Amino acid sequence: MERRKKLLLFVSAALVTVMLVTVVSSTLSSASSRLGPAAQSGSVLFGPPTPIPGLTRTGTYIRIGVNKGGTLGWGNGTDGYGVGFQYPIGPQFESLAIWWWGEGYAVFYKTLSPTGAWVDNKAYWWPTLGWPPPAACKLTPVSFASVRNDANRAIIKAVLRTTDGALLLEFTFSFPKPQKYVLLETKISNLGNGTLRDVLYKRIVDWDIHWATTNSWTSDSHSAYASYFNATLKKTIELSVSGYTPTELGNLPAYVDLMAWDDIGPPPKRGPGVNDFQSHNSVLQFDGNAAIYYDLGEMAGRTAKTVYTVYQAGWNYLIAG
Repeated sequence: MERRKKLLLFVSAALVTVMLVTVVSSTLSSASSRLGPAAQSGSVLFGPPTPIPGLTRTGTYIRIGVNKGGTLGWGNGTDGYGVGFQYPIGPQFESLAIWWWGEGYAVFYKTLSPTGAWVDNKAYWWPTLGWPPPAACKLTPVSFASVRNDANRAIIKAVLRTTDGALLLEFTFSFPKPQKYVLLETKISNLGNGTLRDVLYKRIVDWDIHWATTNSWTSDSHSAYASYFNATLKKTIELSVSGYTPTELGNLPAYVDLMAWDDIGPPPKRGPGVNDFQSHNSVLQFDGNAAIYYDLGEMAGRTAKTVYTVYQAGWNYLIAG
């Protein structure tokens, strides 16, 4: 009798666990479809409203596309897909310049008004907004150049300025072609003589691995990880984005949000929104959109701060579920 009771308790606990997992998965799917752009969940590909100018660079394992706005993803756009990040190499393996082209950024900063009040400002862009950046983005392109392109490394640099003349944004992508990662250096300069307060830089990355909008997501204090089992390749593809800052700024970014859909706007918000998901100890299966926060604090006049973002690719034989 005692053994039977234990067995019944075990079965009951298992059923409750399954029900909870089902409810959570359903909630995540519902939230992501409600918060994400319609194009992300539709059956028809929708890209940016205008062509996104940029350059393609191909390595041994991955292919990337860097645009003039300082993000990954360029191409016609109106046909729904382009070149952003491909691993393995091929259009069927595109994972960023597809559906909602959301590899982008937002920067927030406070300026002192003549009345002595601190005024909050923002500038932002990602390819789905179109090119050139719409007026609401508060950004003006300055320059775009291929700094290096040989067998070992490609370096591409995009520079933009905020329309109020307060900030200069320099995005330098360094791609070691024999490797499976891309390094992004972001330098933010205060162009004025006055101090800027509460400078916050968000890097936004919407992984849709191999065109699949539903991926398996986890996070830690400075990274967001997405994975997807490709049945044709018989491999689980692992893509990640990680943030780093120099020692004098602290070793890690301030925050990671896996559900950035509700705080990107436009216009984007400083905070993470209501649905700010993190998952350090379990896998979330949903249409995620990661944001990494770099809290740069106060910036004196004519000074600059630099932070780093790393995009990685890998794989294993684990089958999801």
